[in-house]
Amino acid sequence: MQPLRFGGRWMGGHPGHCSRARTGCHRFLRPFIGFAALGLLLAPTGAAQADARFPDGRLPATDAPASAYGDDVRAGPDGHPNADDLAGIAERQRQQGHPGIALQLAERVLTYASSNPQALETKTSSLSNLGAYRRADQLRRRHQPEWPEDVGDRFRADKATAAIQNGMLEQSRHQRRHRYAQDDVALSAALEQLNANLDDFAAGSEARRRTRFDRLVVLRQLRHFDDVIDEYEALRRASVTLPTYAQAPVADAYLARQRPEEAAALYRQVLDADSSAPLAVKTGYYYALIESEDYEGAKQQLARLNDRTPTWRYRENQTASPVPNWERSEIDRLRVRDAAYRHHEEVALDRAATLYRAAPRNTDVINTLATAQRARGWYRQAQATTELAEAYAPDDKATRLNIAENAQALEAFPRWQATSEALAEQFPSDSAVRRNRLEWLDRQHFSLEGQGSFGRSHGGSAVNGSQDGDYQLRLNSPWSAGGYRIYAEQSYQWGDYDEGAERHSRQSLGVERQWLRRHWWAALSGEPLNEDFGLDLGWSQWLGDHWQYQLRTQTQSPETPLRAERADLDGRLYQTQVTWRQNESRDATLTLGALDISDGNLRSDVAAELIQRVQASAHHQTRLIGSLSAEHNRDVDADYYNPEDQRTAGITLEHDWLTWRRYDRSLTQNLSLGAASEWESGYGGAPGYEVSYGHTWQLTRTWSINYGIGWESHAYEGEREKRWYGQFGFEGVL
Repeated sequence: MQPLRFGGRWMGGHPGHCSRARTGCHRFLRPFIGFAALGLLLAPTGAAQADARFPDGRLPATDAPASAYGDDVRAGPDGHPNADDLAGIAERQRQQGHPGIALQLAERVLTYASSNPQALETKTSSLSNLGAYRRADQLRRRHQPEWPEDVGDRFRADKATAAIQNGMLEQSRHQRRHRYAQDDVALSAALEQLNANLDDFAAGSEARRRTRFDRLVVLRQLRHFDDVIDEYEALRRASVTLPTYAQAPVADAYLARQRPEEAAALYRQVLDADSSAPLAVKTGYYYALIESEDYEGAKQQLARLNDRTPTWRYRENQTASPVPNWERSEIDRLRVRDAAYRHHEEVALDRAATLYRAAPRNTDVINTLATAQRARGWYRQAQATTELAEAYAPDDKATRLNIAENAQALEAFPRWQATSEALAEQFPSDSAVRRNRLEWLDRQHFSLEGQGSFGRSHGGSAVNGSQDGDYQLRLNSPWSAGGYRIYAEQSYQWGDYDEGAERHSRQSLGVERQWLRRHWWAALSGEPLNEDFGLDLGWSQWLGDHWQYQLRTQTQSPETPLRAERADLDGRLYQTQVTWRQNESRDATLTLGALDISDGNLRSDVAAELIQRVQASAHHQTRLIGSLSAEHNRDVDADYYNPEDQRTAGITLEHDWLTWRRYDRSLTQNLSLGAASEWESGYGGAPGYEVSYGHTWQLTRTWSINYGIGWESHAYEGEREKRWYGQFGFEGVL
C-alpha cells in the first residue's frame, strides 16, 4: 500500500468510497443513472525531494572522517566530525523533510557529545516528526524542560499531527467495519486541538502556519468542504504557498462543491510535484477531468493508472504467494464506471462480470456489477445481485445505496423511502445519497408538463388544411405513500380548412397508481359547456426486465380526426401494445389498435417499431429506427381523410449531441432524418420524408424545456403535401 504523506511524514491509509453519477438528458430516452460516481479518502501528499547530501538515504560509516559528511563539516576531537557542524546538518535535514536521517545524525553526535543542545533538540523533534511523540516528550522533559517558545510550539504541532494520524486511522477502521456513527469522533477531537493551537501560536510563526495546513486536511476528512475552500482562499490572499500535502484536500473540496476546473488544476500540481502521490489524488484528478467534460484527458489519465498499477504488490520469494495490490481493484472498478460514463454499457457490464468472477465475495465488486446491470435496464437482476452484497455486508453504504436505487427503479416505494431516509440521516454530505433523497422528495411535490406544436401545410387538397396546432397541459398532484396521485389535463386542437376553422378543447380529471412496475389510470374527460363525457382507462405492466404490455381504451378519443369532430362524430379507441426491451441499445414495440367512429367507420391499424442504438459516446448518441405500419378503414362516405388502406415502411436516423453540460444543467441538440415508402389504396406508392432539428435544455435538476422545427412531405390521394412545423415543451417539479 502506498503510504500517505502528512504534516512532514508518511503514514498508512485506506481509501473510502462514494458514488458519483452522470445523467443523460435526452428527452426521448430514459436517463442513464449509473454510478457513477465515486469518492476519495484524503491522501495528503507532498513527498520531500531527494537529499543532495545523502542522495541514497544512507549515512557514511560511523568511523568515516568529517569530509565524508561534506566540505562544510570540520574535524573535531578524537577523529569525530565537529559536533556542532554535524548537529546543524541534522537539523537542516529535519527541516528539509528527512526526519529519519536527522534522527540518525543526531544520535551519532550524542554518542561522543552527549550534552550537545542542538543534537538533543533535533533528536526530540525528529522523533516527534516521525510520530513517536511520547518518546519525544520524555526526552524533552529530561534534557530540555525549558524549550524556546517556537520549539515548544513546533512540538505541540507535531503532537497535533500525530492525533490527526490516529484519527484518520480510526476513521478508516470504523468505516471498514461499517461503524459510521463513530468514524469522526477522533478526528473531531483532533480538530479541537488544532483550533486551540491556532489561538495560542504566535501570528506568522512556522507552527501556526503548519497548523493551518494540517487543519485543511482534517476539515476535508470531516467533509466541511466550504470551510476548506474559505480557509484556502484566505491563505491565498495572504500569499501563503501551500505544501502539496495540503493541496489535495483543497482539490477534493473544490470537486465536492462542483468546481472541477479548479480541482483539476490543484490535483495536477500535486501530481507534478510528486509522481508517487497516493491513488486518491490520481483518481481525484480523473474525476475532476470527467466533471469538467474533458473526457479525452480523463481517458489518458485512466490509461496511465491502468498501465502503472500492477495486480500484485510484491512477492517475498518465488515460493511465496504474491501480495495483492488493493489499488488494482479500485482501478478495475473505475474502468467499469468510465465505460458507463461514455454510454458503453455493454463494455461496463462485461468488465464488471469479469471482476465478479475473479472476486465473487467482494462487496465493492458485487455492487459495481449491480450498478452495471441497472444501467442496462435489468432492474430485477440488479436487485438479485445487490441482495448478495447485502448478505455479506448489510451495513455497507454502497450496498444500501444500491438497494435504494434498485427500489426506485422497481417502484418499490416503501423500501425506497425507508432506505433513502436512513441513508440521508447517516450520510447527509454524500452527493449520491443526497441526490437519491431529493428524487424521493420530488414525489412529494406537484409537477407540471406541457407540449405544443404549430404547422403550416400547402400543396394538397385531400387534407384540405393550411394551418394546424395543438397543445396539452397536465398538472399532477404529489404521489401518496401507496403510489396514487390525481391529475388534471387540458388539451386543445385546431385547424384551418377551406370550409372554415375547427377548434376542439377538452379537459380531463383522472387518478392513477404506479407501483412495482405496474401502472393503471382512469380519467373522466369532457368539453366545456358540453355533456359529452368520455372515459380513459389504461393498464401497463412489466413482466421481468424485458417485456411490457399495455391495454387502453378511450370512449372520446383524441385520435378522432378533427374534421370528424366538426361533424359531431366521436371515436372509441381500443389499443394494446407489447414492448420488448433487450437493453439500453435495442427495443421493439408492436401496437394493435382500433378506432370505432360513430359514423360507422372502423379504423384498425397495426404498427411495429425497432429501435437500435448504433453509436454512443459521452456526448453523442445515434439511433436507427425501423417502422412498419398498416391501416384499414371501412368504406364509408366521410368528410375527413379516410383511405381504405394505407401501408408504410420507414427508417429514421436520430442523433443527439450533448453540446454543453454543467452537472444538472445541459444543452442537447437533437437531429432526426426520416424516409419512408408509403402506399395508399387507389393511388399506389410514393415516398415520404421528414427532417427535424431541436434543442433540449436541462435548466435545473427538475426542470427542462425542448423546442424545435421540422419539415415533412407526404402524398395524400396522389397529391404531394409539404408541411413546416414547430414544437415546444417543458416539464418540471413545482
